[in-house]
Amino acid sequence: MLHRFRIAPLLAITFLLVPASPGAGAEIKVLNANALTIAMKELAAEFSKETGNQVTFSGMSPGLVDQRIKAGEIYDLVINATESVQGFEKEGKWRPGSRHPLARVGIGIAIRDGGKVDLSSVESTRKALLDAKTITFSDSTGGGLSGINSQKVLANLGLTDAVKSKTKLSKDLAAGQAEIAKGEVDLGLFNLSEIPRAPGVKRAGPVPAAVQVYINYDSAIPVTNTMPEPVLALLKYFQRPASRAAWDKAGLEVVAQ
Repeated sequence: MLHRFRIAPLLAITFLLVPASPGAGAEIKVLNANALTIAMKELAAEFSKETGNQVTFSGMSPGLVDQRIKAGEIYDLVINATESVQGFEKEGKWRPGSRHPLARVGIGIAIRDGGKVDLSSVESTRKALLDAKTITFSDSTGGGLSGINSQKVLANLGLTDAVKSKTKLSKDLAAGQAEIAKGEVDLGLFNLSEIPRAPGVKRAGPVPAAVQVYINYDSAIPVTNTMPEPVLALLKYFQRPASRAAWDKAGLEVVAQ
């Protein structure tokens, strides 16, 4: 009996001294536009190791993000196109003052590995598109914005009508880029963050700034999140200078804090 009474306090002290395991942290559920998923997953893995907070992402097209919000699904953090997040802010979906710019992505050109294309000027980019036998960009009917912005870039280049007959819409991002890898399509216009999504394809670069069109993404914390501190820490981690390399690699420009 004497030994039991002596051991119990010792066990209690030992328990207090042992650090919490990584799994003991908060669980952060993120609903986001898919263009940001690759960069955020890479950064969140490091964040989880450092803080013990676990992060899960539900990445999908901006239109589907809207549908999830309207359906009343519960998340700790939402990241979507600025226009969408602003609209839901007017409906009172977010904690007051929690909406902030996070990142943006422009349109780039996808080509076959080993190929070359000159995107150094507006005129050289126009020539590359005019010389291509077939081009592709995403079909926007699925709720994505990449195809819409690709069309805006073509309009800025004055090529809407010139390339219409040789354009093949990509219903599926990976499948569309696979056609580029096979040589069935010469080049494609996609969000820079979406290139490459198939083996044998590379990112030739962004279109020139003079004709570029961006999708801007905002973050917001839903009113249903009553303990926003872990989310605020995650957003700060995303926007720290050391995280910039991950965003650049993914083809995105992060807004610094």
